[in-house]
Amino acid sequence: MQQGDTAIDYEVVRSARRRRTLQLTVDGEGVRVSAPMRTPRREIEEFVRGRTPWILKHRPTVQAPLAYATGEAIPFEGHALPLYVTERSTRSVTVTRGLFELLVTVPARYEEPRRTRAVENAVAKWYAERAHDAVLASVARWVAITGRAPRQVLVRNQRQRWGSCSPDGTLRFNWRLIMLDPALIDYVVVHELAHLEVPNHGPNFWAAVAGLLPDHAARRKRMREAAANLPTL
Repeated sequence: MQQGDTAIDYEVVRSARRRRTLQLTVDGEGVRVSAPMRTPRREIEEFVRGRTPWILKHRPTVQAPLAYATGEAIPFEGHALPLYVTERSTRSVTVTRGLFELLVTVPARYEEPRRTRAVENAVAKWYAERAHDAVLASVARWVAITGRAPRQVLVRNQRQRWGSCSPDGTLRFNWRLIMLDPALIDYVVVHELAHLEVPNHGPNFWAAVAGLLPDHAARRKRMREAAANLPTL
Protein backbone atom coordinates (compact mmCIF):
# COMPACT_ATOMS: atom_id res chain seq x y z
CA MET A 1 0.00 0.00 0.00
CA GLN A 2 1.30 3.46 -0.89
CA GLN A 3 0.73 6.25 1.65
CA GLY A 4 2.21 9.44 0.26
CA ASP A 5 5.91 8.74 -0.32
CA THR A 6 5.84 5.75 2.04
CA ALA A 7 5.26 2.16 0.91
CA ILE A 8 3.81 -0.17 3.52
CA ASP A 9 3.73 -3.89 2.79
CA TYR A 10 1.51 -5.93 5.04
CA GLU A 11 0.15 -9.44 5.37
CA VAL A 12 -3.55 -10.11 5.90
CA VAL A 13 -4.34 -13.12 8.08
CA ARG A 14 -8.02 -14.05 8.01
CA SER A 15 -9.64 -16.18 10.69
CA ALA A 16 -13.12 -17.65 11.04
CA ARG A 17 -12.81 -17.25 14.81
CA ARG A 18 -12.35 -13.50 14.59
CA ARG A 19 -15.74 -11.80 14.50
CA ARG A 20 -15.54 -8.05 13.96
CA THR A 21 -12.33 -6.43 15.12
CA LEU A 22 -9.17 -5.90 13.11
CA GLN A 23 -5.80 -6.30 14.83
CA LEU A 24 -2.50 -4.80 13.73
CA THR A 25 0.87 -6.36 14.59
CA VAL A 26 4.30 -4.95 13.75
CA ASP A 27 7.44 -6.93 14.56
CA GLY A 28 10.60 -8.32 13.00
CA GLU A 29 8.48 -10.40 10.63
CA GLY A 30 6.74 -7.36 9.16
CA VAL A 31 3.31 -5.75 9.34
CA ARG A 32 0.38 -8.11 9.85
CA VAL A 33 -3.38 -7.47 9.95
CA SER A 34 -5.61 -10.10 11.57
CA ALA A 35 -9.13 -9.88 10.15
CA PRO A 36 -12.45 -11.76 10.05
CA MET A 37 -12.92 -13.96 6.99
CA ARG A 38 -15.34 -11.65 5.17
CA THR A 39 -13.81 -8.26 5.90
CA PRO A 40 -13.61 -6.29 2.60
CA ARG A 41 -10.13 -5.50 1.35
CA ARG A 42 -11.01 -1.81 1.16
CA GLU A 43 -11.88 -1.75 4.87
CA ILE A 44 -8.55 -3.37 5.69
CA GLU A 45 -6.66 -0.83 3.58
CA GLU A 46 -8.44 2.05 5.32
CA PHE A 47 -7.60 0.47 8.67
CA VAL A 48 -3.90 0.28 7.79
CA ARG A 49 -3.84 3.76 6.24
CA GLY A 50 -5.32 5.29 9.38
CA ARG A 51 -2.55 3.75 11.45
CA THR A 52 0.37 4.68 9.22
CA PRO A 53 2.06 6.96 11.83
CA TRP A 54 1.90 4.16 14.42
CA ILE A 55 3.28 1.62 11.95
CA LEU A 56 6.21 3.85 10.99
CA LYS A 57 6.98 4.48 14.65
CA HIS A 58 7.03 0.79 15.58
CA ARG A 59 8.43 -0.66 12.37
CA PRO A 60 11.99 -1.98 12.92
CA THR A 61 14.59 0.62 12.04
CA VAL A 62 17.77 -0.08 10.14
CA GLN A 63 21.26 1.33 10.19
CA ALA A 64 22.58 3.83 7.68
CA PRO A 65 23.27 2.54 4.15
CA LEU A 66 26.55 0.78 3.53
CA ALA A 67 29.33 2.77 1.91
CA TYR A 68 30.84 -0.38 0.33
CA ALA A 69 34.34 0.68 1.27
CA THR A 70 37.33 -1.32 2.47
CA GLY A 71 37.24 -1.97 6.21
CA GLU A 72 33.46 -1.77 6.49
CA ALA A 73 31.84 -4.72 8.26
CA ILE A 74 28.82 -6.39 6.71
CA PRO A 75 26.59 -8.92 8.50
CA PHE A 76 26.74 -12.55 7.42
CA GLU A 77 25.25 -15.52 9.28
CA GLY A 78 25.12 -13.53 12.49
CA HIS A 79 28.72 -12.30 12.35
CA ALA A 80 30.52 -9.21 11.09
CA LEU A 81 32.39 -9.89 7.85
CA PRO A 82 35.02 -7.26 6.91
CA LEU A 83 34.76 -5.97 3.37
CA TYR A 84 37.87 -5.45 1.23
CA VAL A 85 37.54 -3.72 -2.13
CA THR A 86 40.43 -3.82 -4.59
CA GLU A 87 40.93 -2.56 -8.14
CA ARG A 88 42.41 -4.62 -10.95
CA SER A 89 42.46 -4.71 -14.72
CA THR A 90 39.45 -7.00 -14.91
CA ARG A 91 36.34 -6.81 -17.07
CA SER A 92 33.77 -7.39 -14.34
CA VAL A 93 33.27 -7.32 -10.57
CA THR A 94 34.07 -10.49 -8.65
CA VAL A 95 33.21 -11.45 -5.07
CA THR A 96 35.21 -14.04 -3.13
CA ARG A 97 34.76 -15.24 0.44
CA GLY A 98 38.09 -15.40 2.26
CA LEU A 99 38.72 -17.02 5.63
CA PHE A 100 37.82 -13.88 7.54
CA GLU A 101 36.69 -11.34 4.94
CA LEU A 102 34.72 -10.71 1.77
CA LEU A 103 36.93 -9.73 -1.14
CA VAL A 104 35.45 -7.63 -3.95
CA THR A 105 37.50 -6.89 -7.06
CA VAL A 106 36.40 -3.98 -9.24
CA PRO A 107 37.62 -3.03 -12.73
CA ALA A 108 40.14 -0.21 -12.34
CA ARG A 109 38.43 1.78 -15.10
CA TYR A 110 35.27 2.22 -13.01
CA GLU A 111 34.75 5.70 -11.64
CA GLU A 112 32.23 6.94 -9.07
CA PRO A 113 29.32 6.51 -8.77
CA ARG A 114 29.55 3.48 -11.06
CA ARG A 115 32.23 1.90 -8.86
CA THR A 116 30.17 1.93 -5.65
CA ARG A 117 27.03 0.86 -7.48
CA ALA A 118 28.88 -2.08 -9.03
CA VAL A 119 30.16 -3.22 -5.63
CA GLU A 120 26.68 -2.87 -4.13
CA ASN A 121 25.08 -4.98 -6.86
CA ALA A 122 27.77 -7.64 -6.65
CA VAL A 123 27.49 -7.94 -2.87
CA ALA A 124 23.68 -8.13 -3.08
CA LYS A 125 23.95 -10.90 -5.68
CA TRP A 126 26.45 -12.77 -3.51
CA TYR A 127 24.12 -12.46 -0.51
CA ALA A 128 21.14 -13.70 -2.54
CA GLU A 129 23.01 -16.76 -3.79
CA ARG A 130 24.15 -17.71 -0.29
CA ALA A 131 20.63 -17.12 1.03
CA HIS A 132 19.08 -19.34 -1.62
CA ASP A 133 21.33 -22.25 -0.63
CA ALA A 134 20.88 -21.71 3.13
CA VAL A 135 17.11 -21.34 3.01
CA LEU A 136 16.56 -24.36 0.77
CA ALA A 137 18.81 -26.46 3.01
CA SER A 138 16.85 -25.37 6.09
CA VAL A 139 13.52 -26.09 4.39
CA ALA A 140 14.72 -29.56 3.39
CA ARG A 141 15.77 -30.36 6.96
CA TRP A 142 12.49 -29.28 8.48
CA VAL A 143 10.35 -30.87 5.77
CA ALA A 144 12.04 -34.17 6.62
CA ILE A 145 10.91 -33.67 10.22
CA THR A 146 7.40 -32.35 9.62
CA GLY A 147 6.55 -34.42 6.56
CA ARG A 148 4.79 -31.39 5.09
CA ALA A 149 6.36 -30.00 1.92
CA PRO A 150 5.61 -26.62 0.28
CA ARG A 151 4.54 -26.35 -3.34
CA GLN A 152 7.68 -24.35 -4.07
CA VAL A 153 10.23 -22.21 -2.25
CA LEU A 154 11.29 -18.78 -3.53
CA VAL A 155 14.01 -16.50 -2.16
CA ARG A 156 13.32 -12.92 -3.17
CA ASN A 157 14.12 -9.27 -2.50
CA GLN A 158 11.40 -8.57 0.08
CA ARG A 159 11.71 -5.29 1.93
CA GLN A 160 9.30 -5.72 4.85
CA ARG A 161 8.85 -9.41 5.54
CA TRP A 162 11.21 -12.24 6.37
CA GLY A 163 8.91 -14.86 4.95
CA SER A 164 5.38 -15.61 3.79
CA CYS A 165 3.16 -18.56 2.91
CA SER A 166 0.71 -18.26 0.00
CA PRO A 167 -2.63 -20.09 -0.05
CA ASP A 168 -1.27 -22.33 -2.81
CA GLY A 169 1.53 -23.55 -0.55
CA THR A 170 4.32 -21.41 -1.98
CA LEU A 171 6.84 -20.18 0.59
CA ARG A 172 8.69 -16.92 -0.03
CA PHE A 173 11.72 -15.78 1.93
CA ASN A 174 13.76 -12.60 2.15
CA TRP A 175 17.36 -13.06 0.99
CA ARG A 176 18.48 -10.78 3.84
CA LEU A 177 17.96 -13.78 6.13
CA ILE A 178 21.53 -14.77 5.28
CA MET A 179 22.68 -11.82 7.38
CA LEU A 180 21.24 -13.52 10.46
CA ASP A 181 22.29 -16.39 12.68
CA PRO A 182 21.29 -19.73 11.07
CA ALA A 183 19.13 -20.43 14.14
CA LEU A 184 16.96 -17.47 13.13
CA ILE A 185 16.71 -18.71 9.55
CA ASP A 186 15.40 -21.97 11.00
CA TYR A 187 12.84 -20.03 13.02
CA VAL A 188 11.46 -18.26 9.95
CA VAL A 189 11.41 -21.51 7.97
CA VAL A 190 9.55 -23.35 10.75
CA HIS A 191 7.15 -20.42 11.07
CA GLU A 192 6.21 -20.56 7.39
CA LEU A 193 6.07 -24.35 7.25
CA ALA A 194 3.62 -24.26 10.16
CA HIS A 195 1.38 -22.06 8.02
CA LEU A 196 0.98 -24.93 5.58
CA GLU A 197 -1.05 -26.61 8.30
CA VAL A 198 -2.50 -23.61 10.14
CA PRO A 199 -2.98 -20.46 7.98
CA ASN A 200 -3.60 -18.08 10.90
CA HIS A 201 -1.62 -17.07 13.98
CA GLY A 202 -3.99 -18.61 16.50
CA PRO A 203 -3.19 -20.97 19.41
CA ASN A 204 -2.99 -24.02 17.12
CA PHE A 205 -0.39 -22.29 14.97
CA TRP A 206 1.88 -21.37 17.85
CA ALA A 207 1.46 -24.85 19.32
CA ALA A 208 2.70 -26.28 16.01
CA VAL A 209 5.72 -23.95 16.05
CA ALA A 210 6.46 -24.75 19.71
CA GLY A 211 6.33 -28.47 18.93
CA LEU A 212 9.27 -27.99 16.58
CA LEU A 213 11.06 -25.10 18.31
CA PRO A 214 10.37 -24.93 22.06
CA ASP A 215 12.47 -21.76 22.24
CA HIS A 216 10.59 -20.02 19.42
CA ALA A 217 9.67 -17.02 21.61
CA ALA A 218 13.34 -16.35 22.36
CA ARG A 219 14.23 -16.68 18.68
CA ARG A 220 11.43 -14.32 17.73
CA LYS A 221 12.79 -11.75 20.17
CA ARG A 222 16.24 -12.12 18.65
CA MET A 223 14.71 -11.56 15.22
CA ARG A 224 13.32 -8.20 16.33
CA GLU A 225 16.67 -7.18 17.81
CA ALA A 226 18.59 -8.28 14.72
CA ALA A 227 16.24 -6.45 12.35
CA ALA A 228 16.91 -3.19 14.19
CA ASN A 229 20.66 -3.52 13.53
CA LEU A 230 20.80 -4.52 9.88
CA PRO A 231 22.19 -2.08 7.32
CA THR A 232 20.12 -0.82 4.43
CA LEU A 233 20.81 -2.99 1.41
